Amino acid sequence: MTTKDVASTSVNANAVNVTTDAFFKTNVPDVYAIGDIATFPMKLYNQMRRVEHVDHARKSAEQAVKAIKAAEEGKSIPEYDYLPYFYSRAFDLSWQFYGDNVGETVLFGDNDPKSPKPKFGSYWIKERKLIGAFLEGGTFEENKAIAKVARTQPSVESLDVLSKEGLSFASKI
Repeated sequence: MTTKDVASTSVNANAVNVTTDAFFKTNVPDVYAIGDIATFPMKLYNQMRRVEHVDHARKSAEQAVKAIKAAEEGKSIPEYDYLPYFYSRAFDLSWQFYGDNVGETVLFGDNDPKSPKPKFGSYWIKERKLIGAFLEGGTFEENKAIAKVARTQPSVESLDVLSKEGLSFASKI
């Protein structure tokens, strides 16, 4: 079998893209696609998406294995429900991003490069809902909080108030 056998496959100079279902199964029997190659239904946004990150690669592989095993046992599993997640750790810098980076941005925190330990972030607001969160220099608990707000997508009444509340907004959710 070649890539041509998968009817919903597109190939360009940069990447191969295979459309899958929420269990990473392609339209070819017994063929699954995971990681960077897979375009899958992202439940959180009700859209087909492709994610190029190690976190998704690992989690999509886990989902495919669970789906295969469940099918062999005549069982079912829940659909993949992925929250986009990106991170970087370099030198004294460490940031995490959860959700989607579309809409209006709201900056918060101390982003002064002269600060000994700057902590700052940004929220993305679309249609009065917080849909993405970025934090530089956060603790484990603070990063959990921004992940939770990106997943729950709370309503935002005022961008100015959100900017003033900053990280404390996520900690309240």
